[in-house]
Parts: sequence; C-alpha cells; structure tokens
Amino acid sequence: MKFLVNWCMLPMPPEMMKTAIDLVPASMEYEKNLKGKGKLLASYTFSGQSKGFVILNVESLEELNEIIAKEPYSLMLSFEAIPLVDFEHSLKVWKEVLERALK
Repeated sequence: MKFLVNWCMLPMPPEMMKTAIDLVPASMEYEKNLKGKGKLLASYTFSGQSKGFVILNVESLEELNEIIAKEPYSLMLSFEAIPLVDFEHSLKVWKEVLERALK
C-alpha cells in the first residue's frame, strides 16, 4: 500500500530549537534506512516552508503508524496520510464506471 504522508512542523518554542538541530542526523539516517528497505519512495519539502511530504510503501496500516511514530521528529510534526491508487488501475476502474453509466 502506498501513502502520501503530508507533514508540517508544529510551532516550536525557542528552547526546543537546539533539540531540533540535534535531531537532524538521526532523521537523515532514518530516511536513508527507509529508502534502503524500499519503504520510502520519495521525500520533498515545500520551498520556503516548514512542511513537505513523503511517499511510503507499506504492508499495513500498523507499519505506516510505526514508521511515522518512529521518525525522530515525530513529536514536533503533524501528519496526514492519504492512500494512493495506481494511476492505470484507477483509469481502468473509471472506464468501467463510465461504460456502466452509459448503459
């Protein structure tokens, strides 16, 4: 199952900024590990913003939850997970629906 996971940095008090900086290496290593396992397919940030998204390939909702929860920044971020459907499969289904509607 593939998911688009939007993330957004939560407001951070100044005293948390040092902790956030210290988490950068751990977060980079976590991302590298997920890519190596084929779980992380893509990751991007939005230019000039403290938010972005990843595309995850997981076996279950439990695995999705675990990956999000174990992200080193997880307590500093909000997340929204959106299931993805293969484009060709989606077109096939829509074609069937439209053909049925014409009958």
